[in-house]
Amino acid sequence: MSDIANTLEALIPILGAAAVSKAEKELSDLATDADDPTKKLVFSLMADAVEELGPEGVKVAKREVNKLLRGEPADIDWANPRTASDAVALLQNAECQQRKSARQAATKAGKLVGTFGAIFFKALVSGALK
Repeated sequence: MSDIANTLEALIPILGAAAVSKAEKELSDLATDADDPTKKLVFSLMADAVEELGPEGVKVAKREVNKLLRGEPADIDWANPRTASDAVALLQNAECQQRKSARQAATKAGKLVGTFGAIFFKALVSGALK
């Protein structure tokens, strides 16, 4: 059993079996989405925002991702410098499909944080992006 599966199993008494099952599905979806470089970048940016700003970070990151997608300057000084640089380069010059992927990733991140909380979201993203 993997470390992630062991961690999820340990959460059953706290979250209940249904929540853990949902977390496993979300983690699987997140890992699949992470194969898309645009989504992976947005998830990394969201994870940085959650780490630095807490649950409010998702809203901040989503707003800034949308600015980048519109070609506007974004305030992402809370992000890891490498992630911030990659985000600016990729998202400001994004083609239609990349913009769609970025928006989907930002929406999914918001839903995951709403469902599982900021700390668990960070763990999901970290596990999916390895």
